[in-house]
This record gives sequence, C-alpha cells and structure tokens, in this order.
Amino acid sequence: MRQVDSTTHTHAQTLWDFHTRPAAHPAPGNDLVLVLGSHDLRVAAHAAHLWHRGTAPLVCFSGDRGRRTAGDTRTPRWPAGEAATFARAARETAPLPDDAVLLETRATNTGENLRHSRALLAATGRTVHRAVLTAKPYMAQRALATAARHWPGVEWTFSRFPGGYRDYPTPDHTAAELIDFLVGDLQRLAVYARRRWSAPVDIPEPVWNAAHRLSERGFTRHLLTDEPLRPT
Repeated sequence: MRQVDSTTHTHAQTLWDFHTRPAAHPAPGNDLVLVLGSHDLRVAAHAAHLWHRGTAPLVCFSGDRGRRTAGDTRTPRWPAGEAATFARAARETAPLPDDAVLLETRATNTGENLRHSRALLAATGRTVHRAVLTAKPYMAQRALATAARHWPGVEWTFSRFPGGYRDYPTPDHTAAELIDFLVGDLQRLAVYARRRWSAPVDIPEPVWNAAHRLSERGFTRHLLTDEPLRPT
C-alpha cells in the first residue's frame, strides 16, 4: 500500500494533467493577482514574478491558516498566517512596493479566499474585471471553479509556477503527499459542485479511473471521509 512506483506515477500523472490543464501564461492588463495561501511558498515566489512581469498592478495574498499550516501531528503550526507569510516570501524573491500588496487574513478555505478577497477589494474601492489566480499547480481546476461561483463577472486566468508532476516533489512536499492531494482534490471538485460551493467541472472517465486505482493503493489521506471518492 502507498507504494510510489511506476504504476502509481502513471495514474498520478493522469490526475496532474487534468488538474493543471486550465493553467495559462497570463498577458498583461489584469487588475489583480489573487494568491491563494497554502503550505507551498513557491506560489508566493511565483506571485512576485507575475507582478514584476506586469501581469497586474496589485497582488492580494489571501489566507489565515489551513489544514496543513494550522499544525497537526506531522507538521508544525505556522507562526503567522498564510497571507503574511506569503507576502514576506514574495518580497524575499523580488521587491514589491507596499501599494502593490493587499493582505486578506481571514480565509481558511478556497471559497473564503474568494469571498473575503472580493469584499476586501470592494471595501478599498477597487474594481476587478480581469484577474489572475495562482495557487498550488494542481488547484487550477478547483480554483477557477470556486472563482466562478464566489466571484462571478471577472475574467479569470490561472497561472502556476513552472515544472510538471515529476518536478513538484521536494523533501517538504513529498510525492506521496502530492498524490493524496491529487486524489482528494478530484473528489472535492464533484462534492463542492454538488454543494454549490464551486461551479461544476466535467471529469472524464479515465481521470476517475486513475483516482480509483490510487485510492486502492492507499492514497486516501486527503479524502473527505463523509463522502465516497466519486459522489453519485
């Protein structure tokens, strides 16, 4: 169980390709880069690069602490919330002026990232017509589906930091953990659409099949325990 061998990688690659498929290289002329907080600081560095490329004049870092950064038996609690930690990491990558940065510090899930950031932008008198989302690469489908539900009327693009499935793992982000997230995020696409927390996404049968094979191999740690892998 949980053996990360060639067969596991083949199924995981199928999920990675599906989850990351909407990612694009955004053109300049956006109003906002919205950065969804997580445990992966490479996202913060990518946000800094997007600003320096002229993608948008404003970067909003969103997040308090989530499942991984709140601390558990395997990982320590972050001293500061995700928004503040990401903003600091972004500035360590490349300087960002104060007037180019907003911090949304309350969100603990993706829906709240969108809702609270939308309210923050409105409260500061900013209008958003075109915007770029960035987050962990395999969140492309779920981030865009959530944005469609919680912040409609904006032309959204998803941008991710470079590299593919084989490049993602590091000592802090293991291949086994990545595969858990790939399976769990697929389940969430279906569950959250049914709950009307995100817009529906068409999931091809080969993608579901790959998820089932990985579940059988024990990659279930990110699944919602009150729902089947493939909700009916």
